[in-house]
Amino acid sequence: MTATYEHPSLKMHVTPEQRDRAEDWLKDAYADGRISESEFDSRIGQVLSAGTRGELNSAFYGLVHVPSASTAMGLHPAYQPLVRPEARDRAGNGVAALAHFSTFFVWLLGPALIYALSSPGTRARREAAKAFNFTLVTFFGLLGSSIAGGITNLDIFDLVSGLIFVGWVVLTVVGGAKAAQGENWKNPVRHVARLQVLSEK
Repeated sequence: MTATYEHPSLKMHVTPEQRDRAEDWLKDAYADGRISESEFDSRIGQVLSAGTRGELNSAFYGLVHVPSASTAMGLHPAYQPLVRPEARDRAGNGVAALAHFSTFFVWLLGPALIYALSSPGTRARREAAKAFNFTLVTFFGLLGSSIAGGITNLDIFDLVSGLIFVGWVVLTVVGGAKAAQGENWKNPVRHVARLQVLSEK
């Protein structure tokens, strides 16, 4: 009798991301009517209790056709990423940069929208929060200098307003460029003005 070869990766621990994808796959299958409620309950239980990739694979036996080569290598279409990690990182950096640059076109709405649509803990969400908070700080700075200038009629406040505006433009461009490069850059103004309406974590 010939022993069936089992790839070492089948004994690797299941990552939270793999488990989440497997859950989503089964939920979609149930919503589409491809599996019954009882079968969904049974298979989702296997997914939640699976400790290794081999155990996770068993939740899809008979449901997903997996080529023998993929089985031997421990690969399974139900929980493998649809895009390569590096491609996902590049896309995340692009959205993170857009969060900063969008303030030039739609002001606070741009980063606020990206923040709302991004998952907690993602790079895009953190950068959107940074862009939103910094833009809000500069707005209050401009508002304060305008009010002070209107009350005192001193020309110095016109200069202050101009400097605040130029600083906002320059630092927003720098923030967007750093985000596009994948750097976790902190705006120097935020060391002084610690207003944080959206969490930057």
